Amino acid sequence: MGPISLTDDAALAAVVCAATFHAGPRVAHGGWTAAVFDDVMGRSLGQRGIPAVTATLTTDFLKPVPVEEPLAIAVSIDAQEGRRWMLSATLTLAGDATPLARAHGVWVERRSDHFERHEAGLKAHRAARDTAAD
Repeated sequence: MGPISLTDDAALAAVVCAATFHAGPRVAHGGWTAAVFDDVMGRSLGQRGIPAVTATLTTDFLKPVPVEEPLAIAVSIDAQEGRRWMLSATLTLAGDATPLARAHGVWVERRSDHFERHEAGLKAHRAARDTAAD
């Protein structure tokens, strides 16, 4: 993936799906398509200094996405409510406005203790699991 260019409420990223992520002859796997939307949409907030995690992501697969071809993802910030950011995005062939896939979702700004709370939850889970195994 190339760099993400930002404007006030939008972002644009150049991407290419490697052939290893094919699902058919020269066609990208839907999992790659959803993952690249998640990555680019989340990074578009991160580059703005907004650390966020994905809450929801819906992907609409409109046409086959070719592998090893220059693609573009355009991201729009649709709304913000408190810590919740609503984004939408479109995946196209580079230089072509015809959408191959669309996505929309919600990202939530991380609290400063996000990862510490995650680790504490895992620690409690492991302790309970180990106690049950004894």
